[in-house]
Amino acid sequence: MSEHQVGIFDRSYTQHLFLEFALGGGHQPERIRRALRQALALAGERTPVLVAFGPRLWSRLSKDFDFPAFHLQGHVPSTQGDLFVWVQADNRSDLFDTGLAVHRQLRDELALQLEVEAFVYHDLRDLSGFVDGIGNPEGEAARQAAIIPEPHPAAGGSWVLSQKWVHGGLEDFHKMPVAEQENVFGRTKADAVEFDDERMPDNAHVGRTDVDRDGVPQKIWRRSVPYGSTTEHGLYFLAFSCELDRFEYLLRRMYGLTEDGVRDRMLDFTHPVTSSWWYAPTRQWLAAL
Repeated sequence: MSEHQVGIFDRSYTQHLFLEFALGGGHQPERIRRALRQALALAGERTPVLVAFGPRLWSRLSKDFDFPAFHLQGHVPSTQGDLFVWVQADNRSDLFDTGLAVHRQLRDELALQLEVEAFVYHDLRDLSGFVDGIGNPEGEAARQAAIIPEPHPAAGGSWVLSQKWVHGGLEDFHKMPVAEQENVFGRTKADAVEFDDERMPDNAHVGRTDVDRDGVPQKIWRRSVPYGSTTEHGLYFLAFSCELDRFEYLLRRMYGLTEDGVRDRMLDFTHPVTSSWWYAPTRQWLAAL
């Protein structure tokens, strides 16, 4: 049985580095394969390195299947990259050492287009003060939400969505009464209890994204973490899914692009500046690079 990459489900790491690369001019698959092998060899027992591919690079490395670049009718910025690298660590020193070494292995073949260093904030909270990822499934349900099933040719791997969100309205958000903040998210702030159907506002974030589609729960596995400085801060959204179109459907619901036309109120306080989706292959596929 194919195994997913290490680090997807382990939420014990407190330090995170996200690197998004674009193909350079050469596009020589064998040189890219060699660089990837060398980068993956740098992963340690407590510094996992996950890699995922955008559609352009994937098509150069594999003929198993194709998938489209990220695009959502101009409503969400599309900045589709070619290679995604996620480094996790228990401390910032190990994160820096591994991240720097990985970048040095890849920089001759790929151009770095985005680098975000992020961190676990308090007890897994977003900078808004609300617990992030509280709706994540658990146990086997998490695996079913995140890992592509048979007989898809991508089985054992996972679809990945990454977005850098800038919390430009965070100061205004914190000025609101806590009860009004809770209406934005659709759950309590202190203890992360989700509202029941009667209390849930139509435009609350939970109400827009924790949904079924044709009777199937549209669950994804979220691994988002905050990033930033005193001048710019937000959330690096990272999620894994067994179906690529789940991401599109949930984003459409957030942006009011479904039949009800309701827009997620969270968008009044934060917005994405990048969006890419990727395929994270199995450990066996990577071992055969």
